Amino acid sequence: MHVSKTLATAAALLLSLSKPWAAAELFVAPDGDDRHDGKTITSAFATITRARDEIRSIKAGGALPPGGITVEIRPGKYCFTNFLSLTAEDSGTGAAPVIYQAAGDQPVEILGGRVLKLAEFQPVTDPKVAARLDASARDHIVCASIRALGLQHAGPFPPVFSDSGGLFELFWNGKRLPLSRWPNTGWTTMKRAIVNGDAKTPGTFEYRDERPARWASNPEVWLKGQWRVPWEDPAIRVAEINTAGHTITFQAGIPAGIGNKYTRPAGNGQEPWCAVNLLEEIDQPGEWAVDFATQTLFLWPPAGPGELMISQLDQPLISVQGAAHVQIIGLTLEASLGDGIVVKNGESVLIAGCTLRNLARRGVVLNGRHSGVQSCDIYRVGEGCIYVSGGDKQKLIPSENVVLNNHLHDYAVLKAMYSPAVDVGFGGLPNGGGFTDAVGIRVANNLIHDAPRDAVLVSGQNNVFEYNEIFNCGFGSGDVGAFYSWLDWTIRGVVIRYNYIHDTVGGVNPDDGASGNLVFGNVFAGSRTGVWIASGPDHQVINNIFVKDQGPVFGLDDRGVARGYATNSRLHSAVLAIQPTRPPWSVQFPEMTNLLANHPELPLRTKFERNLVVMQSGEPIQSKLARERQANPGLLHTADNFVTAADPGFVNAAQGDYTLKPDSVVFQKIPGFEPVPFGKIGLHTDAYRRTLPPDTETGRHRSTKTPDQDGNRNFGT
Repeated sequence: MHVSKTLATAAALLLSLSKPWAAAELFVAPDGDDRHDGKTITSAFATITRARDEIRSIKAGGALPPGGITVEIRPGKYCFTNFLSLTAEDSGTGAAPVIYQAAGDQPVEILGGRVLKLAEFQPVTDPKVAARLDASARDHIVCASIRALGLQHAGPFPPVFSDSGGLFELFWNGKRLPLSRWPNTGWTTMKRAIVNGDAKTPGTFEYRDERPARWASNPEVWLKGQWRVPWEDPAIRVAEINTAGHTITFQAGIPAGIGNKYTRPAGNGQEPWCAVNLLEEIDQPGEWAVDFATQTLFLWPPAGPGELMISQLDQPLISVQGAAHVQIIGLTLEASLGDGIVVKNGESVLIAGCTLRNLARRGVVLNGRHSGVQSCDIYRVGEGCIYVSGGDKQKLIPSENVVLNNHLHDYAVLKAMYSPAVDVGFGGLPNGGGFTDAVGIRVANNLIHDAPRDAVLVSGQNNVFEYNEIFNCGFGSGDVGAFYSWLDWTIRGVVIRYNYIHDTVGGVNPDDGASGNLVFGNVFAGSRTGVWIASGPDHQVINNIFVKDQGPVFGLDDRGVARGYATNSRLHSAVLAIQPTRPPWSVQFPEMTNLLANHPELPLRTKFERNLVVMQSGEPIQSKLARERQANPGLLHTADNFVTAADPGFVNAAQGDYTLKPDSVVFQKIPGFEPVPFGKIGLHTDAYRRTLPPDTETGRHRSTKTPDQDGNRNFGT
């Protein structure tokens, strides 16, 4: 797997990118002027783009100065109406990098929107509109013409969407204001499906509450829900609300229709849904909605003084295309409809110490080689936090990209499904996305928490995930994992080690035949964590610690037989594309040479060995293999696992410290058991992260249970 070489190169990369260079300087300040020369604080430029152009001029006149150039960006707000574009002509060199760096202790805020003043809003005076408002809100709501404000991205929503729908967002003092919603929190549920429908035929369902009657005359109603399965939650436009029959008919169909797929045709009566962007449902301070027909923005202003910001830019705030030896240090990027930073074909690009928040899409998209995202805080983003890819799958050439020491939390607030904290080559939704080459990537020492679905989406080859702490993820979905992969037999050489996964849903869940994980030295704690092998070959689960009140902690199945993986075109074409009988694949992964001829639809060569299982009741292993395969020695091998109900000698399990004491009984019960380096897991201080977030801020030790989760112990896919 060449793991040690990859890690050594990655460490050298970060050391080289972090060294103090004696660079020339240019200055940018909010009160600067692009007619200045930018050489001093008092003659600073006004825009970062102007500083970029000055560097181009310097390069056109000769080489960069020794040590490169640092653009010192003074504290303040910089509203972007267009994105900052860095291309190959903006590259530095190994000895002379180009650095864009926040100066001082106050934030440098890069904003993809503009300020709105409450004075630009007026009370609601139209009697027909006022009659639609909730009585408790009628005297508080104000409105403004979107055209008069000169705003873009004001809808309408498409008939079906799973993200922001392209609509702008509002922020008050740096926090996202909620688009009107009913119910305000949580969900209501369908009573039953009347017409399941499909991609061409809209569905109809019977609703439970009387609330939809308030919207019957509104032609612009969208409902968002988990209409069929808990890993899909599209918003769909409504065609008709029949108050007499208590039914709602959609305007558009969705693939496979509505109603729980396992209990057709009526569904199970538990399909959650809510209504979004309804004027009638603004009923608390901060809520807002857009009337698409009249292009009017309605808002119940928050109490107290504050600044109202609206997102307008729908491009990445910073785009790095084909550039090399560029660093982006210490900036805060927010209030945009697009991504924060997108790097494509980058080389030795470092993004460090940045804060990315309140974005409608992703925090950082990183593609290239020898590049990294280090010690950034990414939160309250509409989709996922960091998407990383690079390397050559065919030739197994590593990218040596790294994702290190980042605090990633409260993400996927607009697109909940398949929007992880870290996406390694997965590429988004399985049904609509596509894997990208991701080879030789290291994801380490990240703190990941509070999200509706996965923490890490895994694909690729020779990737290492280590020393990460993950908690409170997955409670808003199903078929989920802290580490989740899907439908790919070419996932190989993936090492998942020394991670602390607790109080979350799922642990390591290679789904639908995904393969090739070594799960070593991790700590899984909580009623819904564990490892489930969904028919994929070549997984090893060794030397881990599982702490649960009730088993199982590990499971596997042979769903690949019933689902026809033996002839699945996607699985087979991926294997054939890498030419498994030829080097380098035949050398690094010899098991691939004859994989297709030897029942790859089964969980071949699965190992569950030398694991510590601390639980009070139940069995540690659950096998859903068919009876005729239960005794097949080529599927599951177990050995030297130690199961106990007693504390085996943890330093302080009550406080979440699962370090084993030197005299722990585990070392006698499991010969060769290696201590988990628990103290090395999670965030640490470095040149870009000077302090660590306290537990009171992260909520690390709070309970994650809610009434509908009590008793649900499923952790499998």
